Amino acid sequence: MADELVLAVDGGQSRTLALIATLDGRILGAGLGGPANHVHEPGGMARMTRALQEAIGGAFQQAGLVADRVSSAWFGMTGGAEVVPGIVREFLACDRLHADDDTVTALAGASLAQPGVVVIAGTGAVAYGQTADGRRAKSGGWGYLMGDEGSAYDLGIQALRAATQAADGRGAPTILMNAVPAHFGAANLPTLRALIYSGAVSRPQIAALARVVSQAAADGDGVARSLLAEAGQALARAAVAVLARLEMLESGMAVYPTGGVFQAGPLLLEPFAAALHQASPRSSVRQAAFAPVVGALLLALQQAGVSINGTTIEAIRASLPAAARSKSDSE
Repeated sequence: MADELVLAVDGGQSRTLALIATLDGRILGAGLGGPANHVHEPGGMARMTRALQEAIGGAFQQAGLVADRVSSAWFGMTGGAEVVPGIVREFLACDRLHADDDTVTALAGASLAQPGVVVIAGTGAVAYGQTADGRRAKSGGWGYLMGDEGSAYDLGIQALRAATQAADGRGAPTILMNAVPAHFGAANLPTLRALIYSGAVSRPQIAALARVVSQAAADGDGVARSLLAEAGQALARAAVAVLARLEMLESGMAVYPTGGVFQAGPLLLEPFAAALHQASPRSSVRQAAFAPVVGALLLALQQAGVSINGTTIEAIRASLPAAARSKSDSE
């Protein structure tokens, strides 16, 4: 049966998800492991090895199969893709194995393995595109110090600044002045300042302020609405940069917004779509079809020689486990 099995893995900052499926797209099992990023930090290789073993072993166990060999395996990784083949082949035989950046699988899942551009806005932000002839381009993904404009972390920083500017009288009044410290359980901004500079507040906690901004915007706060509009425009610029590098600005492409930041809804999506349309009128904003792990599955199937068609997609959809239905968290 190993000749009829494919493996798909999505390795992220908070978890690793693996799927085992047959060549017709039926998913037999799913497994979860820990984070599989920062492989070059002390203990990183051991952490990634453990995450991959847990996720892959769990998928085989749920499928009721022995984890020994698959026909095709595709890995989408937040980082460290180059070390994955060496790790995996220590405990699993793979006839064909490929590991790549998770932006590749994010686009494949969103577009059903078709050409297009995916814009991922979670804790960080990045845009990635691929053409029908295989040309690739990427924009963003520089991290919280060097970039990630439009990300949840960037929105969190902008919310902190808007709150302090309002408190000083340097900026417009905003309910963020009270909502931001309240989110952290702080009595006021000076108390929050002490928490932040003591190191007690993590990057993910700052990124979680994006939801505070979204709620304030929904409540009619003008400053919060401006922050969401600016984030949408920044994310559109990343998509436009990818289109330009692919020489597709004029002809246009399908653009798929994904990630938790886009859950802010029309207050962010409309400025995003408007900025995209202004720069590339023939490009269109479309809803992502599947999560990145399904993108890895589609690519694993293609690598095994399977032509993706409606029957394959329906088989995947009908057997898709809850863990793979969405990935709109901070990754």
